[in-house]
Amino acid sequence: MMAFLFDDDTNERHYLYEDDQTDYGGQKQLFDTDYVVVIPRKHVQDAHGGQYVQTGDPVKVICCVEGRAQQAGMFSISGAEDKTPSSDNPGGLEEVTPLQIIAREWPGDIYSRIWYKGDYYDADGAPTWRGSGSRFSRHWEVRARRVVIGDYLDGGISEPEWVKEVGGVGKGHGSA
Repeated sequence: MMAFLFDDDTNERHYLYEDDQTDYGGQKQLFDTDYVVVIPRKHVQDAHGGQYVQTGDPVKVICCVEGRAQQAGMFSISGAEDKTPSSDNPGGLEEVTPLQIIAREWPGDIYSRIWYKGDYYDADGAPTWRGSGSRFSRHWEVRARRVVIGDYLDGGISEPEWVKEVGGVGKGHGSA
């Protein structure tokens, strides 16, 4: 049996999108497989140095997360490249476990903290709008790196309470 892309009145043929909704958000797609919780933050400089403070309510984002689940974490090459040594770990190798998040909508920015499956991640660079292509494929691309491993904390890191959900089936197109 042969499948064609679009509806036709020809008898005995089956079409891939026959009787399908082709408007945006009508079908579950790759964008709808995972979710993260985005915590908006900003950097505040004071007399004692800088810190990040939360600036709004956490937002649940329906998305696709591509991680390194089947691979070991990556590490910085040497202690000289370790940009955030602490008294417990002065230099040496530091884990850098990246995620790539693909979402229809993204409420965060370069300072956002991201919760995903019990770990905290920081946005690694600015979110990028990928607006070329069809209206089905337009999306935000966000890279993040793990900064807190929930398994190492007593009680772990529970999912933050979020007040809004964006990016799921039937939601808006996002913005550029």
